[in-house]
Amino acid sequence: MNKYALLVFSMAILAVSAGCTKDETTSRDSGLAGVNVAVGEKKGAFSKLFVLNEGNYQKNNSTLDFLRFSDGNYVSDAFGSMNPAVVQGLGDTGNDLALNDGKLWVVMNGSGYVHVLDARDETLLSSIAVPDPRYIAFDGSHAYVSSYAGAIYGGDETKGKVYRISLDTYKIDGEVEVGCQPEGIAVSGNSVYVANSGGYNYVHENTVSVIDRTTFKVTSTVEVVSNLHFLVADSKGTIWVSSYGESAWTQDADGNWIQNMSEPMGLYKVAGSTVSSMNNVHVSCMTLCDDGNIYAIGNAAEMDGGFNNTLYKVPVGGGSVTAVALSATDAAKVGNPYGICVNPKNGDIYIGDADYTGPGKVWCFTKDLKTKWSAVAGMLPAHMVLY
Repeated sequence: MNKYALLVFSMAILAVSAGCTKDETTSRDSGLAGVNVAVGEKKGAFSKLFVLNEGNYQKNNSTLDFLRFSDGNYVSDAFGSMNPAVVQGLGDTGNDLALNDGKLWVVMNGSGYVHVLDARDETLLSSIAVPDPRYIAFDGSHAYVSSYAGAIYGGDETKGKVYRISLDTYKIDGEVEVGCQPEGIAVSGNSVYVANSGGYNYVHENTVSVIDRTTFKVTSTVEVVSNLHFLVADSKGTIWVSSYGESAWTQDADGNWIQNMSEPMGLYKVAGSTVSSMNNVHVSCMTLCDDGNIYAIGNAAEMDGGFNNTLYKVPVGGGSVTAVALSATDAAKVGNPYGICVNPKNGDIYIGDADYTGPGKVWCFTKDLKTKWSAVAGMLPAHMVLY
């Protein structure tokens, strides 16, 4: 082959290679325009902020949104747009959202499924039937899902379960019985930890079950406080668990229902068998951020019957807790904080704001709680992850 022919051939090969690279790196969802809302986030560390809108129970109106950082577009119901052949859409009552190895795992409590999506373009890869799934956690080979296991509110006491799903086959390959109505779940070392709420029972649960990953059996339980909810594990193996709190409802002379709190929606630290309370940290939603802090929002005046939504920053490595009343910041615009996520790179705080009767909103604030952007979301924006 002469030099000219070789040059032409080489250029042709380069052109084909460049075309293949472009096709492989352009996401199939790039044509979803959405509504442009973002400011100053086009060159950040993440591609998308995913938002799972919980939806109303038994209304089948859960949706998955995302904010595309490259162009600042907020795209509603991305799952529905990218999976038109799935007639029922995402399903009923989205209860948890997690990212693992480029896959989005969507826990649908009402539908009884865990969906696995490609995070690049929201296409459905698999749907795994799990009864009453609640929350999800991972190790290198499995996903672990807490489950109410068919419990009925006000019915007989029913023990919950943790189901183990292979990341290779997307099939359940193990299950173990834990406490009643288990909620938050996390993996640390060779153990899986799950918070038991007993929320359907007259007397609530107060334990964290500890499961050995090798034998997949419960090896111990740790008593914390009643009615547990969120659970996370920090990098040093310490477990942090929140409580729904305890309350009783009574009617006044006009027939109005009044909630009387006896225990707050608190945060607790579990180190082995030692449990300590993070005093005056109230938790209605929370997240563990890679910056080494737990961020939580709760009503600081709940025990007095008042309303004072407060953002708490809890250093998991020790140190003082920071508490900021939302009313003194731009975040006073948030009516009903329903979910929280924090960008570990720039400190931006994303808050899901639930309307309950109509579409909610997602707010983005700087670390100083100055408004950055907001977007109209679906019903009850509750769970968020950065990709």
